[in-house]
Amino acid sequence: MSSRRARVYAACQVGGWGLYGLINAVLSVLSVVMMQQPDEQFARRMFWLVAMSLSGMVITHVARGRLGFREWARLSLSRLAPRVLLVCLAMGATQSVVAHVLSRFVFRIQGFEDFSLTRIIFGGAFWSVVMMMWLLTYFAVHFVERARTAEHERLQQQIASQTSELRFLKAQLQPHFLFNCLNSVRALIVEDPTRAQQAVTHLSSLLRYALASKDAETVPLGRELQVVRDYLSLEAIRLEERLRVREDVSPEALAVPVPAMLVQTLVENAIKHGIAPSPEGGAVTVQAHVREGSLLLEVANTPAPVGTPPAPHSGGVGLHNASERLRLLCGTTASLQLDQTGSTLTTARVRIPLPS
Repeated sequence: MSSRRARVYAACQVGGWGLYGLINAVLSVLSVVMMQQPDEQFARRMFWLVAMSLSGMVITHVARGRLGFREWARLSLSRLAPRVLLVCLAMGATQSVVAHVLSRFVFRIQGFEDFSLTRIIFGGAFWSVVMMMWLLTYFAVHFVERARTAEHERLQQQIASQTSELRFLKAQLQPHFLFNCLNSVRALIVEDPTRAQQAVTHLSSLLRYALASKDAETVPLGRELQVVRDYLSLEAIRLEERLRVREDVSPEALAVPVPAMLVQTLVENAIKHGIAPSPEGGAVTVQAHVREGSLLLEVANTPAPVGTPPAPHSGGVGLHNASERLRLLCGTTASLQLDQTGSTLTTARVRIPLPS
């Protein structure tokens, strides 16, 4: 439990049970005033009320820790309701026993003649209701907290998705990229009409995917790789023999859902920072395999020569957004790491655990 949560929990415990004791103390005082008769046991009743507040605080705290109420907050309502009912009855019975023992043997405000089956049942029912109110308050707070966390993550995911989409549109579909593609197509129309038609098809597919990606959070890896091939085909027109591509993807990896444009972002990053700045070009390798219950995806590229000026807008925003979307869509156990320690390869490694 975080220190903030611990402080809030402690404040609620002290405040809630303290309020219970205060209300009962005020009612006791009003009772004495209205009856206009001295109560010789008044002081002992006040101490008994304090003891009952402390007892309630201890019982609920121990039950919360022993039974793992925090994990119960993740259960569905149909599974949670019977557990809450049983626990409130057990805690109510425990508190009722403590109340009778303290009133009879410690503070001596009740005698044996005060005990009856009816009073025992009434006491157990009363404390069960009190414990039920405590449990409902506890789980209500957790449900509200979970709803707020889910809403916060949804908004983060939406912002990351929109940022990624805007980054894609700005980075990939910026004017010079389109101009380069159109100029290449124009040249190919005369030299190689068939290849020009293929380039138009690749560009059309890339544009369609970019526009449709705003409605899809994840896509099968096979679909993502199709648009990556379209992108690489367009870059190959510009870079020609300077760009070499190798793909090693196992069949079982093709159906694994990945965040839309994740691989596209990594491949774009590899070309932008590794292949394009190098006069000799280099190779981009895309690998994807399923091992030990996870999708292991790698995009490796030949690094740019030492001393090459960084590419414009190379602040790492693309990789940061990709990493954030990966965390939001695939969970905190998913990861994206960029390995730049090798002299011959720069590798982006993605690990996405598969549902068990």
